[in-house]
Amino acid sequence: MLKRQLGTLFLVTCLILTTVPAVLGGQDTKTITVAGDGSGDYNCDGKEDHVQINQALEDAANNPGTTVHLKGPFTYVIGDSLKIGSSTVLEGDSSVTVKLAPGLPVWGGRESSIAEKKAMLMIKGNSATDVTIKGFTVDGSQSDYYSGVKLGTSCYNMATFIGVNGLTIKNVTFQNGCNDAMLISKSSNVTIDTVTVNKCGHDGIYAYHVTGITVKNCKFINRTNSSCRFDSVADGVFTNNDCTTSGGGYAGLELQGTLKNIEVYGNNFHDLAAPGIVHLNTKETNVNIHDNVIA
Repeated sequence: MLKRQLGTLFLVTCLILTTVPAVLGGQDTKTITVAGDGSGDYNCDGKEDHVQINQALEDAANNPGTTVHLKGPFTYVIGDSLKIGSSTVLEGDSSVTVKLAPGLPVWGGRESSIAEKKAMLMIKGNSATDVTIKGFTVDGSQSDYYSGVKLGTSCYNMATFIGVNGLTIKNVTFQNGCNDAMLISKSSNVTIDTVTVNKCGHDGIYAYHVTGITVKNCKFINRTNSSCRFDSVADGVFTNNDCTTSGGGYAGLELQGTLKNIEVYGNNFHDLAAPGIVHLNTKETNVNIHDNVIA
């Protein structure tokens, strides 16, 4: 009898423990698959794929903690922004490319404010927390479809992130763009790790009014402007990055505006069209630059 009571108690205890996370408000983890071969929860055909991907992202936004996985090998062609909500991971196989479609009306332009700078990847509603993007390639289609667009005129950003607290971008390649690879503004707690920016149309990373940003282990191949720009940044780290050029562009790290608590070290700046690090109209407090290679 005692053995039966102990067994029942053990079973009841296990049932209670398995339900505790939900009772305490814990997040259920879930993966939504987007595919180009018909095997996904959402399925694309290489045309207007932003429709299905945004449906998956909307599903994820309504279920915090969800991963949207882009299955490869496949090129997802988008004609509108992919809008990422809070507590969402957008990831892809290494054989995945998200590519800008041809024939689109102009996105952005110099007359547009940062809030109006439409991009391939964006934060839903310009407000989110805990967003991760990793694992795939973003292709801005400049040489394919938009060679007539003047580079650096704010048209066709590859990523614009505004109002995000907790942003991680890792193992992503941004290539062949008309403007910024990543424009980040009014955001905090940002980590950009092991990212490659190959021939974008403006800055590789443009951090404007950002608190808490680390850029590390990245490769930048300039074409038009700087590898990275810290403009009015506090608590910024730029370390172990390689900054070079495809034959044009500007500096490796461009420092601008009011800067506080900035660490720049362990970087390799070489073969650039301008000095490795430039200071433009800065007001600096505790900016430490040391142990870099500048060739």
